[in-house]
Amino acid sequence: MKCPLLMVVGMMTHMCIDATVRAAVDLGFETTLIEDACATRDLSYQDKCVPAEQVHYAFVSALNGMYANVISTEGFLNKSL
Repeated sequence: MKCPLLMVVGMMTHMCIDATVRAAVDLGFETTLIEDACATRDLSYQDKCVPAEQVHYAFVSALNGMYANVISTEGFLNKSL
């Protein structure tokens, strides 16, 4: 039996996207994350600011491979054609 496919895009890479991708894998979905169709915001901890781009790529890199096939919008569109 083939795994159902799920494409993930959206806001808050560090929360909603991360949780959705991890839950999808737990539920048996083959998951693709279109990384440049996701975004997040700056975070801070103990008076240190972590820019949104660094937050985004830290979470995307953690999901890549083990939890999701991470691709760009262009890669997704080229693959779909």
